[in-house]
Amino acid sequence: MMMMRPSLAALLLHLTIIAISHAIYLDIHVPLPNDDCVMTQTLRANELLRSYSSNQNYDSEQVDLFSRHVPHITLFLADFDLELDDSNASESLSQLNVTKVDSFLAAISTINFTQVIQGLDCTVSLSTQSFIVEHNDDSNNNDKFYTINGAFTMLNVQNTPCLKALSSAILEPVESFVKRPIIVPSWAASLPEPERSAAIYRSRKYGSPNVKEGFLPHLTVGFDDPSRGSAASATYHHSSHADMNSETSMQWRENAMEQWNEGFALLMNDGCGSKVKGIAVGRNSIGGTVLANSRMRYWKVGNDLFLPHEHEAQAV
Repeated sequence: MMMMRPSLAALLLHLTIIAISHAIYLDIHVPLPNDDCVMTQTLRANELLRSYSSNQNYDSEQVDLFSRHVPHITLFLADFDLELDDSNASESLSQLNVTKVDSFLAAISTINFTQVIQGLDCTVSLSTQSFIVEHNDDSNNNDKFYTINGAFTMLNVQNTPCLKALSSAILEPVESFVKRPIIVPSWAASLPEPERSAAIYRSRKYGSPNVKEGFLPHLTVGFDDPSRGSAASATYHHSSHADMNSETSMQWRENAMEQWNEGFALLMNDGCGSKVKGIAVGRNSIGGTVLANSRMRYWKVGNDLFLPHEHEAQAV
């Protein structure tokens, strides 16, 4: 007996979004494998943040990696031109176009991810080197495996040749699907030269400044924005310097992550790593998260086989 996969049209209807400036942000990412050390520690960090938030009567932690969001490492996040071409459509709704999405996914499918990482060590591990590097600042001169940046709380991921290669391999195949004109994020203007010009160039060429030399892998475990700012800001500026000097950082988050850090440091003698097993694409959400029910496709890394996700037909 076969359980038939719902049509792509039905899935895309489920992914209809309330548009912010008609933006459709999709996140091409490495989902963490279940039941390994890095996944366990990512969930533990999120659990502590949610617990501390509740105990302090804030209840402002918006990331839920247990049910609503997917633990992941972003390889490429951009605003893609995948809406229906309907001038009569409601200005408040933006629905995905099945034909455009099929072409978009087919473009990613042309990438032989296994060949891209051939000969590279694709272990995912955490690092004390913060992905936020200030001038005249030794970002590795600490014992923290996490970074709190404005409203965001993230685990520092080792920036390996494997992750860099996967991110760069995606850029050319999807370039024609990036929505134009591209809006350069406002934080880029505040960077010193030559970083400012480089970030603006990457934004205009690829649709995101967070690629190539600007690729900074991390795991988002928390997003706390008491002001409940715009979703557009909360998604697109996920891994940017936008919130560097934000005053939304609260002591309870530091306390929660210090407790997590002490426990994680004890594991380092035994090692704590994960392997890149696949690439997925899904809907971007608050704080740079990926919605758990939004996966559109998954590509297995290892023998370059396409694996069906939960909506695919499966024999029972």
